[in-house]
Amino acid sequence: MAFSFPLTTAQFFQLLPVREISFDLPESVEHSETGSGEILTADLGTRLWKGEISLGDMTPDEAATVLPLLDVLRRAGGSFMAYDLSRPGPRYDLTGTILGASVPKLHTVAANTREIRISGLPAAYQLRPHDYLAFSYGASPNRHALHRIATGATADGTGLTPLIEVSPNLRPDWALNADVKLVRASCKAVLVPGSVQPGRRKAALTSGAGFKFIQTLR
Repeated sequence: MAFSFPLTTAQFFQLLPVREISFDLPESVEHSETGSGEILTADLGTRLWKGEISLGDMTPDEAATVLPLLDVLRRAGGSFMAYDLSRPGPRYDLTGTILGASVPKLHTVAANTREIRISGLPAAYQLRPHDYLAFSYGASPNRHALHRIATGATADGTGLTPLIEVSPNLRPDWALNADVKLVRASCKAVLVPGSVQPGRRKAALTSGAGFKFIQTLR
């Protein structure tokens, strides 16, 4: 049966024998300098998550799992869900055990679109700086927002947080009451063309494989 895109984290990202990963939200700004030495900056466009993965030495079975998936994703239109493997869950609750069956919701979005409140959490649940959260928004296409928390907060007795700041700013078409994912919070990503390194076979191991990826909003 043919794959449907994006591949879920279970179909691709969680299968990777990762040795190193970078996961970043680079700036998208231009700058100029005035005659007095003042640096002026202005936003150029959408900030997108980017990353690079170096795979560890792979056994024949591991290579037989990973390399064909990379072949699939190198096709036009191939995409997958990606998350920061070094931060799979909130610092307070790495595996989501405390969260349990709770379904967090996007409760409030401030006018500046960089501060939000989340409801539906267990009482006194903690969100800390560097935690990630994700939710879907828009239609045709349905998009996947991924944000990193800059200012932490603790939910009150009803499971509602005070305002917390996130990066990047929320994009248009967000909807209140959207389900918020905190464990393996992911964005939709594609491989950067030309970045895939298939690795080299040495004895029984494949070494040096890796790739770069970038978020897509399509």
